[in-house]
Amino acid sequence: MIYFYNKSCERFYEKYPRIYEWFMASQKRVSGLKIFKSLSTAVMYAAYILLLVFLGSTGDMRIIRVIIVPALVFLFVTVVRKGINASRPYEKYPIKPIIPKSTKGKSCPSRHTACAFIIALAVLYVNVPLGICLLILSVFIGISRPVMGVHFPLDVTFAAVIAVILGIVGFFVIP
Repeated sequence: MIYFYNKSCERFYEKYPRIYEWFMASQKRVSGLKIFKSLSTAVMYAAYILLLVFLGSTGDMRIIRVIIVPALVFLFVTVVRKGINASRPYEKYPIKPIIPKSTKGKSCPSRHTACAFIIALAVLYVNVPLGICLLILSVFIGISRPVMGVHFPLDVTFAAVIAVILGIVGFFVIP
């Protein structure tokens, strides 16, 4: 497993300079990436808060699940990433992230990506069309993390898989 992860990191390291150069060739691209990072995070968290407000104001008991399942995913991902303590791309290789970050370790799984996916699934649990839109946004959030140079592709893939599996079980399988 570690061999597979390291090979994947090496492939990313080989490809990242082209991504970096493409973005750095245009300040508009870098600005767009920064805006996407900020706006997408704000949209996801606002959606979650609004979902809680909606469920709370209508007395909908689904609020319990919408609080517990994301909290458990957040906790699980936090514990796993602390246990794995994988280096970030800019620690492991001599690369510069497009959007500077100083965090050391805790790269895998990406908590940012896991949170996006579990919030999208929480919304999907209550409102399918809006949940689908947020799942699409979650995919782009996941893609953006390696593009920015702050996670490896497997970090975000692992995070998405954890969130989707736990979200499906927590929202749709357990009665």
